[in-house]
Amino acid sequence: TILAERQSRSQAFFSSAAGEWDRLRREMFGERVDLHAVAGLLDEDWVVGDLGCGTGQVAAALAPCVRQVIAVDRSRAMLRAARQRLAAVRNVELRQGELDALPIERPTLDAATICLVLHHTADPLAVLRETARVLRPGGRVLVIDMLEHDRHEYQQRMGNVWLGFAHAQITGWLEDAGFDRVRLRPLPPAPQASGPALFAAAARRHEAGEQATDSQRRTS
Repeated sequence: TILAERQSRSQAFFSSAAGEWDRLRREMFGERVDLHAVAGLLDEDWVVGDLGCGTGQVAAALAPCVRQVIAVDRSRAMLRAARQRLAAVRNVELRQGELDALPIERPTLDAATICLVLHHTADPLAVLRETARVLRPGGRVLVIDMLEHDRHEYQQRMGNVWLGFAHAQITGWLEDAGFDRVRLRPLPPAPQASGPALFAAAARRHEAGEQATDSQRRTS
């Protein structure tokens, strides 16, 4: 299928791009734009998931502010780069796994970030549902990604599966995945950034019992 072909290109891109990923992301989106977006998430007692951690830039920023970071990526090359970056950091645990089948057995996380990776996944809704599974009730998710754009060359050059996302698309997926209190806002472009505009979407996993109540309301 087309989605499978795009995801295959995405896997090949990340296997070959680990050494250049920080430079490429900096050129496209500016210096540390992701870190400005996650600042409001932090609590020193939290366990936070960096899902699709890449070379560990977000995990490195989160680690001093929280109790533990569980950083997950499918790419061995990216995890090797992250391991080098985080060699002196004691409270980050790196795990290899798929975002739609996370290597986290039970609701463990107080918060999770999914930064500039959802557009590489074949089924974003499945990824968000899996994120909800590993979050504690009331846990928070922050999705940072590209708004809809028409740069089709990204599908060939970087294996992008999706050309960004519309506001309603992300909001609907988050709600269907078991989140509420969804807030999405465009991020201001960084100076000299050459990539598409970004957004930050924050949401809360339903508290225990709330999802059933909401479903009952919709069917009553």
